[in-house]
Amino acid sequence: MDIRVILSGLAMSFIFGLSFLFTKNALDYVPVYTFLSYRFFVATVAMLVLISSRIVKLEKKPYWKLWKVAIFQPVLYFIFETNGLKFAASSEAGMLIAMIPIVIVILSPFLLKEKIKWFQIVFAFMSFIGVVLIIGYGEKMSGSLFGKLLILGAVFSAAFYNIFSRKLSKQFKPEEITFFMMVTGFLFFTSLSIFTRQFTLNFAKPVIISALYLGILSSTVAFFLVNFMVSKVSPTISSLFSNLTTIVSVLAGSIIRNEVIRPLQILGMVMILVALFGNSFLSTKMKVQESKLVR
Repeated sequence: MDIRVILSGLAMSFIFGLSFLFTKNALDYVPVYTFLSYRFFVATVAMLVLISSRIVKLEKKPYWKLWKVAIFQPVLYFIFETNGLKFAASSEAGMLIAMIPIVIVILSPFLLKEKIKWFQIVFAFMSFIGVVLIIGYGEKMSGSLFGKLLILGAVFSAAFYNIFSRKLSKQFKPEEITFFMMVTGFLFFTSLSIFTRQFTLNFAKPVIISALYLGILSSTVAFFLVNFMVSKVSPTISSLFSNLTTIVSVLAGSIIRNEVIRPLQILGMVMILVALFGNSFLSTKMKVQESKLVR
């Protein structure tokens, strides 16, 4: 696998893994949709700065075609996830979100016409079990069915986002897709927060810090990395990096909050890493063999 893809996946996982801490801090001061408005406002400004400084260049293209990407991520994903967390336990949500690679493996043959290898299925389930061991150990499942269904909505939204981003990567560059997503997120969640009468201006230090981190890193940088990865490799491979965020979250909780890491959680982390690098190794090996046959 391209070393740039691996580094992008590791960086993306690290950024997303820490995003939960910043989100929780901000939501103590402002409503969910209001904070999402702040987050994507910062992300949009960051993208505009990059564009105005010519670091990012946008070409004249039919950007309206990217609605298939933006409607699933960030719009539907964040609506399903944020509301699902109100009715489902965080442990349940974490385990359901870990099903994204499995859903992508199921949908890819139909939507991307990609042939799924046996090891991709095995490693997708191994990664899921690893997350279950990390998050579900000792937790009581107390969420409602409605909450689970909402989180499943987020799972399918993320899966469709990865698939459509892959399809449209042939026509649009990663930075173009990212910019369209950020602008859409800002316009949609600002309108939604105003419509629901939740919008308010809050300049508390935790809100500003969280908005800067999530807007610049978790939105602009991390989503650019995701779009870059999907443009280079199949979503069945790139999506496995998403479960690395679970490892980062647990390690961050241990270092920052002095939370205890149990032996089964360590086993879960090992399973996620084996699934990720095993899939990458076998995929690369198979491509090399196929190229030799072509010659």
